[in-house]
Amino acid sequence: MIRTVVCCSLLFGSATFAAAADLGKIGNDALLDVDGKPRARDEWRDSKAVVYCFLGTECPVSNGYAAQMQRLAEQYAAQGATFVGAYSEPGVTADEAKQHGVEYGLKFVRLLDGEQKLAAQAGIQRVPTFVVVRPDGTIAYRGRIDDRWSPEGKRRNDPRTHELADAVEAVLAGKSPPLAETPTFGCPLPKRSQKSEIGNQK
Repeated sequence: MIRTVVCCSLLFGSATFAAAADLGKIGNDALLDVDGKPRARDEWRDSKAVVYCFLGTECPVSNGYAAQMQRLAEQYAAQGATFVGAYSEPGVTADEAKQHGVEYGLKFVRLLDGEQKLAAQAGIQRVPTFVVVRPDGTIAYRGRIDDRWSPEGKRRNDPRTHELADAVEAVLAGKSPPLAETPTFGCPLPKRSQKSEIGNQK
């Protein structure tokens, strides 16, 4: 069964799938986590892959994937992957981020990116978006977790593809993901001066 959701706060990304692309690199700038501790990419230099999960505290699509994010984080931790959440919505406080983690069972490290420095490096336009990074900081994959949501807003009961897991497993094996970039469906990431603005991003 496929259901379609129509909501002005949701929008879709490009329908183009990329097999190979230069997606940029994540720097080593420190951001505070929800407990006020500075954390930088270099902290996870011994990880074979770092997965940045760009979250939305009030985005229904992002919150709907929370349990799956946590399962994947636990599943791949033993294989050398580290999951890191990022709140890049302007104005999200540490207390709000903490409460969000408690409410949705997110136990991995979560960063406050209200200045959107990390989001800019990763090329994020909406949440949720997932970015898989190699040990040297280069981005190997950017896109969705699976195809439960289509770019047009149709929701399947069961996903047919699992692009994030495929990308993590490829990077852990020292290979390139089958797809470097996939379209996302979710909530637009407000610009710092446009927190309340809702609309399509072209």
